[in-house]
Amino acid sequence: MVRCDSCKGDCCTGIVLDIPKPRSLEDFENIRWYLYHEKTHVYIDWDGDWVVEMDLPCTHRDKRTGRCRIYDSRPPACREASSAECERNRDDARVRFRTVADYDRWLDGRRPAGRR
Repeated sequence: MVRCDSCKGDCCTGIVLDIPKPRSLEDFENIRWYLYHEKTHVYIDWDGDWVVEMDLPCTHRDKRTGRCRIYDSRPPACREASSAECERNRDDARVRFRTVADYDRWLDGRRPAGRR
């Protein structure tokens, strides 16, 4: 496991948010909308939860060292983060969609024969 004090701030390079599991056609189209955005991915974790991941570095991350410039006054979400949750230590994705094409291929494999 990578210790936080040995890290170069990889945990501060993006935002990861749980999203509702899609159930309707509109929900599935919303997933496509996420994927139309640059540096945005969607994945399904090993528990079946859906997650949107945006590669957006924190503005308080020092570009040279990768360290947090506001560490002592960082927000609760940062304080609650643990090395066990760090993306360097685990990849929660069972299925990952990096592009709309990835997503469409996955959807095609789930549609009943003859339906589009």
